Amino acid sequence: MSDLKEAAHLLRMARKDVQAMRALASPETADIETFGFHAQQAVEKALKAWLALQGLLYPRIHDLDRLLDILRERGVGVSLPTSTR
Repeated sequence: MSDLKEAAHLLRMARKDVQAMRALASPETADIETFGFHAQQAVEKALKAWLALQGLLYPRIHDLDRLLDILRERGVGVSLPTSTR
């Protein structure tokens, strides 16, 4: 699968997790752990799509910090928003 096709595939899967998050957003619908699982999955798949678009192989891990570190190590500008509190 080409890098672009792989990235598109990962983003389609991430979109499904976002849809699940929306469906589970109400506390009466699901617990925070289930909502959080889909949030983590959506971010993980988006980061892997970003790696694929950079032409990089991504490891089969679930560690968001490590995925961000791989992007940084490859010179990709990654910045996280700072808290406004």
